[in-house]
Amino acid sequence: MEEHLDDDIYSDLLRVHEGSAWMYFKSKSLCEIKLYEALKAQNVICYLPLIKKTTEYQHRIYTRMVPMFGGGYVFASIVRHGFDLTRINRNLLKVFYLNDYDSASLLKDLRTVRKYEILAQTHKVEVMTNLQINDPVVITKGYLKGEVAQIKRFKNHETVVVQLAAIPVVMTVELPVDFVNRKDFCL
Repeated sequence: MEEHLDDDIYSDLLRVHEGSAWMYFKSKSLCEIKLYEALKAQNVICYLPLIKKTTEYQHRIYTRMVPMFGGGYVFASIVRHGFDLTRINRNLLKVFYLNDYDSASLLKDLRTVRKYEILAQTHKVEVMTNLQINDPVVITKGYLKGEVAQIKRFKNHETVVVQLAAIPVVMTVELPVDFVNRKDFCL
């Protein structure tokens, strides 16, 4: 239930706001959150997509929220001069002002990013554009770990259908996308 409330907040946020346009800021390296907080302190409507990152150490697992996009991008819907640059200058590299068409296009893309962000809260998600039909893959998780297969089709964004190579008869298996890696990318 809490997740739906959070999504309603972002649905209200990711829309056209009267008298303003969507634009984006590029921050200094590792200063995205500081820039986001500085904009929020000025009551600027802004959005910083975050993703959960889990790092496993020898004796513990460390989980934290990090910006989804490397390179320091923060997105905001504001009037062209509706913010004080002096208050955010130490974290800012560049402001990208957009025309109405590009602003609408950015807003559409941000809504897609938000869906990806919600999915990433409960699933391991990666953009795997390197996978295509007929690519050889190695299964990296589950009962078939280590087996070589060939991608036959993508069932949806989360499931891929593969044909196992080790068995002489045609045998297909449905697996989550994060269970396979392209064969030439595996160690």
